[in-house]
Amino acid sequence: MDSSRSSSTWHLVPTPTTSSIGSPTTDHADQPLPQPPAVLPGPLPVTILSANSWRTAYPRIGQFAMTESEEVVAAGPNGLFYFRRVRDHASMPWSEARPLPDTLMLNDSTVSGLAVRSSHLRLDVYCVSGGVLHNFYRSTEAGSSFVVNPHPPLSTYHVTGTPAIATTADNHYEPKGWSLVVPCHSGGLLHTWKNHPRLIGSSYPNEGWGPQDHVATDLGIISAVSVAFTQTSGSTHMDIVVVCVASGRLHTLEGRFARDKYSTSLRWKTQTSTRIHHPGEVTGNPTLVARAGIDQLDLLVPSAEGGVFHFVRTASTPDEWHMIARIGFPPGLPIASCLACNTDFGPQNKRRFNLLVQSGGRLYRVTTCEGARPWSGSYLEQIVAPGPFSD
Repeated sequence: MDSSRSSSTWHLVPTPTTSSIGSPTTDHADQPLPQPPAVLPGPLPVTILSANSWRTAYPRIGQFAMTESEEVVAAGPNGLFYFRRVRDHASMPWSEARPLPDTLMLNDSTVSGLAVRSSHLRLDVYCVSGGVLHNFYRSTEAGSSFVVNPHPPLSTYHVTGTPAIATTADNHYEPKGWSLVVPCHSGGLLHTWKNHPRLIGSSYPNEGWGPQDHVATDLGIISAVSVAFTQTSGSTHMDIVVVCVASGRLHTLEGRFARDKYSTSLRWKTQTSTRIHHPGEVTGNPTLVARAGIDQLDLLVPSAEGGVFHFVRTASTPDEWHMIARIGFPPGLPIASCLACNTDFGPQNKRRFNLLVQSGGRLYRVTTCEGARPWSGSYLEQIVAPGPFSD
């Protein structure tokens, strides 16, 4: 007998027997039955389930990128892996980590930057490692797997740093168009584009990549970049706005994205880069957040002294970036080396920023609603393993 049970008190509940006349009897009819425990008033002690003790934790995370719907691709010790927020359930847990096949050499030690692009048809991943831009994609159908693109864009260039993708607004009649910007190893930025049928005057998407633009060569070596499309209300023209990091300082450049005269070729006609003023140096990658239908841009970037800077550019000051917050992190938390941000709507239908930050090989999530004092009272939630946030 199990020794752990030998000291327990056991109550034998007799099995009813049937008499010769069919009436149920027991051998000990006068023995009382065990009483159930008393039910205490008040709510049940239900807590958020901690996944740390029974689910495999996410591996160490280096560079990562995130879509608007919180699909995350990250570089870990054993290559690239993917997980996402399960947004069709109210508890919104995180999914299991799934590796991208044949990416062992694209790990947290070799990958300098990632960018992702999501549409209703597929998810694209762009990864910079060893001077080469790699491209993986998968269908959005359930059960689909990532495959490698044997002919990635900018394959003839030596690239570096963190790439970025900007996507135009979606509609029901034409696919999204997007622009890809990557730092060039020799200095400056490389830009190319795909699928802009409205701008090139065709009703069919262009399956190939457009011509390459080499811009911002005056800035020298650029470590990271972010890109966004802007469109003035009532205008059919689109501009491309870029913010990049060179020698620990922020710079911005923008220009019309339009067709060359007498040609169907789209080109990015940039202006001279300007400097964004900020205290100290910045590190990691900048992230531009565009608000649909409003000529406003938000910019978030890690500070080299810790925490994150938050800038905004409004319609009334298109040539100025205003720092509206410096998000301080707890003492001892390593400097953030990578971040990503998306927006949705929080309480009282206020616009909410959802910021993911990589620090010390772990991911943290911090949120705030738009207002006069953003990020005040916010706190870090560590993303450790699949499931809801740990309690």
